Amino acid sequence: MGQCLSHSMKKKDLEEYQVLTFLTKGEILRIYDAFCSDCPQGKDYRQEKLTSDQVSTWPQLKVNPFRDRICKVFSTDGYFTFEDILGMASVFSDRACQSIKMEYAFLIYDFNDDGFVDEEDLQNVIRRSINRNNLSEEEIASLANHVLEEADLDNDKMLSLVEFEHAMTKSPDFLHSFRLYF
Repeated sequence: MGQCLSHSMKKKDLEEYQVLTFLTKGEILRIYDAFCSDCPQGKDYRQEKLTSDQVSTWPQLKVNPFRDRICKVFSTDGYFTFEDILGMASVFSDRACQSIKMEYAFLIYDFNDDGFVDEEDLQNVIRRSINRNNLSEEEIASLANHVLEEADLDNDKMLSLVEFEHAMTKSPDFLHSFRLYF
């Protein structure tokens, strides 16, 4: 277990992070402690990076079926700076606004990174969201197709961010499920 160079974050930095995120001081300090525990001993946290593999073992992500996508969306080339972690935690905070959560959910669910959520992306979301033993591949395809029929307003067989946001506003559980606690 490592420890950051100066074990306590400067008050000015803490206040700045709080202004720039949806996080409380306590959450920022817990993230700082977790980040520093994975850093090489004696290094300055502002200069360090963690790998996606390191971050994906954190309790907040370890059992999340989308952890690889979350890491891809929030990391820089597979590495996380402290500020990358704060950005991720901020988006998943209860205090983050719905539009930000939707934008990042869209990025996470866009498995092929083409700027749309298509039928294949939706099938991936469904497979990861449910117990695979409960639905056949045909049922998964049918469910994905049904979602597209309901949400694809321009009938191009894929969801744009606007269409995705429109569909998510009809889902009362979305905000409740799109959060992680740090």
